[in-house]
Amino acid sequence: MLDFSNAEMFAGLAILVSVIRYGTYLWSIYKGETRPHVFSWFNWGVVTGIGAYAQFALNGGPSAWVLVVVSCTCLFISVVALFVGEKNIAKSDWWAFLGALIAIPVWMITDSPAMAIIVIIVIDILTYYPTLRKSWNDPWSEPPVSYFWAGLRYFLALFAVTNPSLETLAYPFFLMATDWGFMIYIIIRRRILEKVKHA
Repeated sequence: MLDFSNAEMFAGLAILVSVIRYGTYLWSIYKGETRPHVFSWFNWGVVTGIGAYAQFALNGGPSAWVLVVVSCTCLFISVVALFVGEKNIAKSDWWAFLGALIAIPVWMITDSPAMAIIVIIVIDILTYYPTLRKSWNDPWSEPPVSYFWAGLRYFLALFAVTNPSLETLAYPFFLMATDWGFMIYIIIRRRILEKVKHA
């Protein structure tokens, strides 16, 4: 009989939610409803991979498995975005993208895993910028429900941390908050533009 710990169970649930999240996101890309920004998705893949490494180093337990799955899927979506993603790449997108890449060597020379978590949170904020800018102009280019699933995945990942501490909980909590915050941002922006359109 298999003996799963609660952490492993929550990691499994988080991965299942990830499959739902990316399944619905890829389906919306296929239908032409969503245009992912290649810069955001590529950097998310790299940064989440770093986050997974940091979680392993901090003995974060099965929560790191969730980040590995997310990293691989983000990199795949970044490849898809090259062909069907957002084509309007602004100079500010380039600056955010390059800023995030420049911060990666800072993480590499950081001996402290806790400091590495702070660095990757900063990188993640820069990484979100191109998608935030794109969605300000066209909030219908991203599906809110997909970010609900994304936030739920990280909520479950919090319970997959076997060694709870500020360092091991900070990154999954940050990711949960940003995904749910982005979902609210899209919904509010859509409503504002709809009111303007019908005014």
